[in-house]
Amino acid sequence: MSLPIRVALIEDDFEIRQLMTLLIDGSPGFSCKQTFESCVEAIPALEKSPPDLVLMDIDLPDMSGIEGVRILKEKLHHLPVIMLTVHEESDKVFESLCAGAMGYLVKG
Repeated sequence: MSLPIRVALIEDDFEIRQLMTLLIDGSPGFSCKQTFESCVEAIPALEKSPPDLVLMDIDLPDMSGIEGVRILKEKLHHLPVIMLTVHEESDKVFESLCAGAMGYLVKG
């Protein structure tokens, strides 16, 4: 039996964060034990205890998800990051991919 994929979630909206945590934990083979509402809070914690995958909102307070992924990839270059966005086609999606995100999911 293999261990679940450990997912960290960075999302500033409380309700979305709670719902996504429930969805991830309810999906076979996945576990969401780290949730954060900002990159400022998440980056030091993820450095200490890296997950297998990060789901990160593009539009975050204090530091954008684009800047957050850039910093995470400098510190933990093998850590896969998938961006969460409401912008299906935008410069922000392109910028996040250029910063090191491996892909994106559209909220909706």
